Amino acid sequence: MKLFKTLILISMITGLSSFQSEQDDFRELKNTDGLIAKIKAYASETHSIKSDFTQEKHLTMLEEVLVSEGHFIFQKENSVLWEYEKPIDYAIIVFNGKFTIRDGQKIQAYDIESNRMFKEINHMIITSVSGDFLDNPDFERTYFENESFYLVRLSPVKPEVNNMLSTIEIYFDKNNISVAQVRFVEPGDDFTLIKFYNRVFNSDIPTEAFQIEKSD
Repeated sequence: MKLFKTLILISMITGLSSFQSEQDDFRELKNTDGLIAKIKAYASETHSIKSDFTQEKHLTMLEEVLVSEGHFIFQKENSVLWEYEKPIDYAIIVFNGKFTIRDGQKIQAYDIESNRMFKEINHMIITSVSGDFLDNPDFERTYFENESFYLVRLSPVKPEVNNMLSTIEIYFDKNNISVAQVRFVEPGDDFTLIKFYNRVFNSDIPTEAFQIEKSD
């Protein structure tokens, strides 16, 4: 169980099995101006996101895929909650300059600015879910599309990030340009795939949603 909890945290900063077939029909976009304009409009108009998610962790050292379920909340500016409900009770919260981990009854908080690792984690989480990455010099960008999705592949420029994460792949639903999937790919063959569903946009989210209490 401790291994699984550790892998959940790693999964937030790192991402071919059956997923490979989903990538095969993507073609590179040559004219990206239209897509960039759509993504910027989506980012500027989206103030909050609430969603359920499933997360698949594919590890070369394990035959089975590690699957977890939970819900996700994003609120501008830079407040995030990832709460895992199955198979374990676990939460990761980014709020008010703090990176907090709740593991059942145990809560640990870290100052984002004073901890370089958590600062990078926070940066990657916010980048992948907010759509606010188009002018970010920390990533190189490549654009693709198929019948269902636009795909933006981000390659970290910083060596300290590139050593643990080779790419972030963000899949935008063509119907509304919302983020439908995010894939974090590590150097090697390991990756994490997060799929969002039951998405609700721009609803009012109380501050209490990011102030996690200990479980009863």
